[in-house]
Amino acid sequence: MFTFVHSGRMGDILYSLYAAKRISARLAEPFDYVLRTGVSAWDPSGRPHMMEVADAEFLKPLLEAQSYIREVRITAGRADGYVLDSFRRNMNLVIGREIRLWYYDQRQHVAPDEFSRPVLAAPDAPKKKPWIAVCFTPRYRQKFDLSPLRKYRDRIVFVGLPEEHRAFCRDMFPVEHHPVENALELLRFMQSCTGFVGNVSGTFAVAECAKIPRVLCLAPDGGNVRPKGGFCRESRSSASLEIHLTQLLEENQ
Repeated sequence: MFTFVHSGRMGDILYSLYAAKRISARLAEPFDYVLRTGVSAWDPSGRPHMMEVADAEFLKPLLEAQSYIREVRITAGRADGYVLDSFRRNMNLVIGREIRLWYYDQRQHVAPDEFSRPVLAAPDAPKKKPWIAVCFTPRYRQKFDLSPLRKYRDRIVFVGLPEEHRAFCRDMFPVEHHPVENALELLRFMQSCTGFVGNVSGTFAVAECAKIPRVLCLAPDGGNVRPKGGFCRESRSSASLEIHLTQLLEENQ
């Protein structure tokens, strides 16, 4: 039984599933995934990354719901298996490359549509509702002009952390908050919505890996992930956000 080990953040782990699932398909068997907590790792900018126990427990039900994962374990100690954080020791795998490519050797061929396919699914998809799931996090503090969202305020449901919801209501306008117990509940709720709008975050990673209809708000200098597959748009201004929101609602009713 093949085992992967990761100690990064939620987005890192979800984007690693593309490479991990590829290996699983080649081996024709599901794999185990070990989430290591309390282990310091570093991103290309020198910021520390660490998986907290609460984050691992939040993510575990979603990972265990995937047919290609046999078991998910959480540990603070040593773990045997292929360490997916190894890319951090080779900046050539990171600098200038899309985050999902960090988990691929530079010599590996990546099909043009490989990242356009979903790697996350939730059983018993709920009935669609006219809501727009929204999440904006403080980690990427680009100043977005979100004024185009105002006209849809009665349809917006915030799906981030309580403190992120409070900041959004303070800085923008009051919206409903939908708390969830874990990432599987988060995915199921987003599947019931018309689509998702937000910045780079773990919540966006769930939407991206499941191919929820989505609009990613990016700063002019971009980021290390690009939405691919299904309905997806990148907004870098209020004008583009206005257009993309209209398209999101027209094409995903």
